[in-house]
Amino acid sequence: MTLPIEVVEGIQKNKCVLFVGSRFSAEAAEAIGRDYPDDRALAKALGWKKPRRLMGTMNRNKGPVIPSVISGAQAYQQAHGRVGLLTTLTGRLGLDGVAPTPAHRTAVRRFPRIFTTNTDGLLEAACAAEGLEPDVRLRGDPVEGGTAERPLIYKMRGELTTPERLVVTTDDYAGAGFGKNERKAMRKIIRANIIFFVGYKPDEEEFEQLWADLSQCYGGELPRCHLAVAQGRINDYLWQKWVWRGLLMFTSDPDECMSELDQALAEQALG
Repeated sequence: MTLPIEVVEGIQKNKCVLFVGSRFSAEAAEAIGRDYPDDRALAKALGWKKPRRLMGTMNRNKGPVIPSVISGAQAYQQAHGRVGLLTTLTGRLGLDGVAPTPAHRTAVRRFPRIFTTNTDGLLEAACAAEGLEPDVRLRGDPVEGGTAERPLIYKMRGELTTPERLVVTTDDYAGAGFGKNERKAMRKIIRANIIFFVGYKPDEEEFEQLWADLSQCYGGELPRCHLAVAQGRINDYLWQKWVWRGLLMFTSDPDECMSELDQALAEQALG
């Protein structure tokens, strides 16, 4: 794995924003032998099924059909109610008793601004372990802020412990769009910083929805960004799909990526 020099230099200049994906949480759960579902597994657990007319086919314009947690959660809520949905999500995504990984601790130590699609409290726990007091905000809150002493943790999908602010169903997303001021502020953040995604897979809805959110805030295609692709190779279809949109990808799980990043920054500091 070779870290993009643009990312390293961006961090040194306090001009890099980290987006933390679900592989951070999965690594923490797996460290103690607990299962943590990826997007596909969670979508299926919520009852998502591929549209019948697309069974066994590929949409030539959009590629393979991506399992949808959002539509699965919407259907599950309609069948079992909001409480039933929250109970199921907490059972599968709740990480009580799970400790943050070294990747979490490096993230909060090295990045004063972190946006995450995770709904757990591992980044906050990492801050506590590092002696930091984070500024935790949920989707819809102002997006500006963040310092080395008080890192911003912005939860793009809310958190399980605040169910009224959790954004997971189709209805949730429809009612939790970014306001004019938040879109403007996010656009400034994207323009002024290197955007670095870690812990995501480019063929899952988690990343697709995040990209759509940021593109909406930006008002068009995003400028060049970097993605450390978690678990698995990057096939030709994904290269063609994302590279032309300005996304530069390399393969690395969070622990490997954050460890190498920490080492590179330490070596740079020593001259």
